[in-house]
Amino acid sequence: MNQAGATQVAPKPVSNLHEIRQQEGKYFIGNYGGKDRYICFDLNAFAELEERFGSMEDAQKRLQAGSMKDIRTVMWLGLIWDETEADPVTGEPIKYNLTPFQVGSWLNTSNLQDVVEKLQAAMTGALPDDQTLKTAQNQQGEGPVVQQISNPN
Repeated sequence: MNQAGATQVAPKPVSNLHEIRQQEGKYFIGNYGGKDRYICFDLNAFAELEERFGSMEDAQKRLQAGSMKDIRTVMWLGLIWDETEADPVTGEPIKYNLTPFQVGSWLNTSNLQDVVEKLQAAMTGALPDDQTLKTAQNQQGEGPVVQQISNPN
């Protein structure tokens, strides 16, 4: 019980990425701003993460460290895929219909831990594992080619 006498219920930890996955690459994070929100860490989101944090590893470390600004930024980057207005000619984003400030207004101490766990799961789940990368590279004929050559002498 907290000081007001209400029983606090800890958010259920995300034990399985499939519990939050709506469809391939998109993850349900909650109902915010009056609508169900799905985060998607596609290549554009990862490029923005690298621009803002330096690397994926640094972004994940800062997310784990619990910086409120960084949590808000990572969540915003995961949400902008669905809130982008694109230039009709180039297809490049010209406006996002969502700001980091709006995202921050949805987060508080009662949902922060759950959101961080979902963000980490979605970021990790969006990255291919090493075996998938190797398989894709071999199928495309890319990557290192190793050929053993016997010594003729």
